[in-house]
Amino acid sequence: MRLQKAMVELVAEHGYNGVTVAALCNHASVSKRDFYRRFDGKEECFLATYDFIVDNSVQGIIAAAEGEEEWRERLQLGFLAMAGQVARNPGAARLTLVEVFAAGAIAVERILHTNRRFEALVATDLALVEGHPRLPRLVVKGIVAGGGRVARARLLSGDPQQLILDGDELIEWALSFCVDDAVRLRGLEVTAPPPLSATAAELPLVDERALILAATARLASKEGFATLTVPRICAAAGISRRSFDAHFEGVGDCFHATLGTLSGRTLDTSAAPYFDADDWASGVDGMIASLCQRLASDPTFTSLAFLEVFSPGPEAIQWRSEMIAKLAAKLRRGAPPAQQPSQFAAEASVGAMWGVIHHFVATGHGAQLPLAAPVLSYLALAPALGGAAAIDVIDRNRFPSALA
Repeated sequence: MRLQKAMVELVAEHGYNGVTVAALCNHASVSKRDFYRRFDGKEECFLATYDFIVDNSVQGIIAAAEGEEEWRERLQLGFLAMAGQVARNPGAARLTLVEVFAAGAIAVERILHTNRRFEALVATDLALVEGHPRLPRLVVKGIVAGGGRVARARLLSGDPQQLILDGDELIEWALSFCVDDAVRLRGLEVTAPPPLSATAAELPLVDERALILAATARLASKEGFATLTVPRICAAAGISRRSFDAHFEGVGDCFHATLGTLSGRTLDTSAAPYFDADDWASGVDGMIASLCQRLASDPTFTSLAFLEVFSPGPEAIQWRSEMIAKLAAKLRRGAPPAQQPSQFAAEASVGAMWGVIHHFVATGHGAQLPLAAPVLSYLALAPALGGAAAIDVIDRNRFPSALA
């Protein structure tokens, strides 16, 4: 317990990468001999601490909803319990929601496992009572991911207490998906078009900077961010170290620039259906379908944006948070006043979509993302239109002749 408490406190102060075994032992008043009797190293101690926090969180959420028979109340009590946990112990929350991404590939597996546990909680809260809506698995996954996005954003902004004040809006957002019509989404998945043959990550090699970005994308997607060095990037790009230094401050700066360039091109190439549509909701649905095709056809970018993005540490998590905020602003832009989702709902929905996409990529099913497009559109549109109306839009876009 002392080592786990020390891990939480030191990670909160210095970040995962700034913690050493010596510092842990000193902070916990434990000898190195005793430390290594329990753990092989810092990573194992960190993951044990992570598991301990998650176990306590799950138990607390279960206890909060125990005895309640109405499914809406069960969901509300569970979300409020989660918000209270983050607000009361932001250090532990930061370890599990932010710093865990810096712990490497094994941490990604832990995150996927944890997400499944919380998804099971939501599904159980619904299944324990009669009259509950039958939600597709990916919708439940999105609800959990969206709640995690809101909590992570509050931690990154330094205001975890705000999550308690967000409670009612978070519940309203989550409940917008819980309608009986959601079962209709299952039948839409089979109509997704095949992935595009062109890749969104093809960068025009018009100057030295573009050569560097393209080389970074190739190396990081094939061998991982951890293998990147300035000499390797220079060799792959065919440029000098002096040229690299003229454009970037180091590997991290170069990697983030690569992400920014590729993500911008991916979004730009997916936007055409939005501008061609007759109405905002149909445009959003078309843009999401196009985005899923682009991502499915571009494993280089999806690997960088949804897996390797975590490797540089907290700075990359901040990049992801900022990217979600930008996408949420795009989602709200152009919506009629009566349909425009709140900023909170838009960011939670984009976080939900991001979580579903990450699941597909992390489990090796990125090529199947077009099958998830109807659910992603539902996560984007239901808080603005209502669940049934959102599914009508998605259905109309995929089966126009049937509704004519």
